[in-house]
Amino acid sequence: MQIVTVGDGDADAVTFAIEGFSQWESVLSRFRPESELNALSLKPNQWQTCSPVLWDVLVTADWAWRFSNGLVDPTMRGVLEAHGYNQTFADITSTNVTNTVPIIGWQHVQIDHTQQRIWLPQGVSLDLAGVAKSWAAQQAVQLVRSFPAAAVDAAGDIVVWGTPQDDDAWPIDIEPLAGYAPPAMLALTPTTAIATSGRDQRQWRRANGSLAHHIIDPCTGAPSQSDVVRASVIEPTLVAADVTARTFVILGHHAGLNWLAQHPTYAALLHLENGQTVATPSWDLHLWTK
Repeated sequence: MQIVTVGDGDADAVTFAIEGFSQWESVLSRFRPESELNALSLKPNQWQTCSPVLWDVLVTADWAWRFSNGLVDPTMRGVLEAHGYNQTFADITSTNVTNTVPIIGWQHVQIDHTQQRIWLPQGVSLDLAGVAKSWAAQQAVQLVRSFPAAAVDAAGDIVVWGTPQDDDAWPIDIEPLAGYAPPAMLALTPTTAIATSGRDQRQWRRANGSLAHHIIDPCTGAPSQSDVVRASVIEPTLVAADVTARTFVILGHHAGLNWLAQHPTYAALLHLENGQTVATPSWDLHLWTK
């Protein structure tokens, strides 16, 4: 996570935002054994009251599940770990599928908005993943609004506030993908955010030689096998952009474009496994033209 500020503002706010990342990770990370997120699975079949941070992200995850028609599902953690992502990515070498994990699904989780509590069935553990990351970036950019302009970069997913001096947008480059033409520079405004998701990174080789990656299709219980290698999406919020990008990787480009048609102002750039790059008509509206 990176914070970039422009001009004069409250330096303490930047420090507070940086400290926030550490605090949020301690609550939300599945790789922290003592995290509040991990504690939820220790008490199944009973109501558990959540801290404000965890509750806010759980509500966001519920929205993401509904928005994606159930494809971005935070209950896929057990499946993901069974496929080998049961340790930090830097530590993964070769793996086997360790066991068959039943897919219970978020629809069997209950959340109580009145008392801010959650009920998990036996056997369900949660991975808030990209939703938590994009949520944290959005929180951070709100904290540094005393600056004329600021940007938060969450591993390539970017949300901004204001604009640099003498510009009406932030110039943003998408990291090129080997074998594809480099994407044109983008102009990111305070009313938009960009997220990229794909199976080109965070992939590992199984002991049998096949590749696995971190985006699970809840319809199959396996890493997605669509024709979308990587999706970059521009939407009004970073959470929405992240969820849409992952949905594209699961659905594939034809079904994904049909799904996105209900939001014609949203923009997407898709790298397909046949070497083609496909963009929605609205993508050109976000190109840097200076």
